[in-house]
Amino acid sequence: MQLRRGAVTANLGAAALTVELPVSQNRRGWTVTATLFDAAGEVVSASARADLDKTPTVSLPIPADRLRLWSPADPHLYDLTLELRDDRGALVDRVASYAGMRSVTIDATAILINGQRVFQRLVLDQGYWPDTLMTAPDDAALRRDIELALAAGFNGARLHQKVFEERSFYHADRLGYLVWGEFGDWGANSDGPDTDNQQPTASFVTQWLEAVRRDRNHPSIVGWCPLNETHQRIGDQITVLDDVTRAMFWATKLADPTRPVLDASGYSHRVAETDVWDSHDYQQDPGWFAANHAGLAGGRPFVNRSEHGEYSLPYAGQPYFVSEFGGIWWNPDALDADGRVRTESWGYGDRVRDEEGFYARFEGLTGVLLADPGMFGYCYTQLTDVFQEENGIYRFDRSAKLDVERIRAAQQRPAAYEGR
Repeated sequence: MQLRRGAVTANLGAAALTVELPVSQNRRGWTVTATLFDAAGEVVSASARADLDKTPTVSLPIPADRLRLWSPADPHLYDLTLELRDDRGALVDRVASYAGMRSVTIDATAILINGQRVFQRLVLDQGYWPDTLMTAPDDAALRRDIELALAAGFNGARLHQKVFEERSFYHADRLGYLVWGEFGDWGANSDGPDTDNQQPTASFVTQWLEAVRRDRNHPSIVGWCPLNETHQRIGDQITVLDDVTRAMFWATKLADPTRPVLDASGYSHRVAETDVWDSHDYQQDPGWFAANHAGLAGGRPFVNRSEHGEYSLPYAGQPYFVSEFGGIWWNPDALDADGRVRTESWGYGDRVRDEEGFYARFEGLTGVLLADPGMFGYCYTQLTDVFQEENGIYRFDRSAKLDVERIRAAQQRPAAYEGR
């Protein structure tokens, strides 16, 4: 008999942590115990019988003088010890872990962290490395990417099209880095020239739930996004994409009712009840970009559309953000000996003429979103160059490419959203 992976849920309203301690089997007289610690020592401890329920649950109420919330400004973590003891009180199994007191709630069009508006300055992170590809070369590399993003003025990331190593969330928890967890659906759609792309199946739901179950205890994760850029016109028949999208959305809500869920990032919003709405907009001209998003205040946000028809159900007043934008094409080494841009170099829109052009465009695009009181955040594409995609803040090998202080300064202007 042993402890299995459980769930730790922060309940700020009750100033308590709820801890589920599932066991592999039930035996009469056995008990489970959860104990919370801070720097001053033990905070609270509680036990439950392990012979009546497959998932014994305890509540750990935290005294007011020991209550300290987790936030980007103060990523405080409590130490948490879980123990299983037999009917004689002998220790059978023990787990040392940690927990954070943090809530994520929705108030009309706002996403609140601990009841406060926090503008989410996110960056798209694909999690690739030149030599090791989709696996980090070492633990330090996972931490280093977060530190690079923070240095550039971002306070979080969309972990894009990949289930990241769980260790990355450990570092995010300790550094106060906001994270949206995502699944690698690799362009499931059935519109346009990519009709041979994979169709989502029940295995998507299974694999996604494995990721949610593994990662749900990390306070740094503030939202889930099962799918990305699914393409399919809204019609009068229910499709496989409709069924799988709804299944992934509702399964996520059941597996973790504590966080908002975005049914699919960009394009095909097919769940009317989705907690969050978003769009992807790679318009490079700040003036046109501002025009695209001028309708949000009136309940008419920018929507990704197809020339063949609508991808999404109507917007219903959910919290809204532009979850992909920018992708500014710039690499000072992209010119060949004749002064021409290398054919394998790529980014969104026209390549800026020089580094000053990059800063001007970056400041213009981010300024539009920071000035919009209805926008709870944004996600800039992207943290690093990735192969031919030379649109990162840093090079693929994580070396310097731009003046990071100027990137940071452009993002530090007050967000209108936080002033409401």
